[in-house]
Amino acid sequence: MEIKILSARPEQMKKKPTDESNLGFGDIVTDHMFLMDFHEGKGWFNPRIEPYHSLSLDPAAMVLHYGQEVFEGLKAYRGKDGG
Repeated sequence: MEIKILSARPEQMKKKPTDESNLGFGDIVTDHMFLMDFHEGKGWFNPRIEPYHSLSLDPAAMVLHYGQEVFEGLKAYRGKDGG
């Protein structure tokens, strides 16, 4: 399976961090991202690397529904101090 690569233009490139010993988590992203399509019956296809960009996500996506389900069974109780 061949992976198509679309390189970012110079103006799309991110600046390199000045202090690589203090990167943090989720603060720095790469210039590119891997994407691949899926279709039931066909499976995974069309692998590609593209410049970093926002993703489009259907509000009814199962990932959002499942995330909500994680909290469905939680209960809250008051402590002895009323908190």
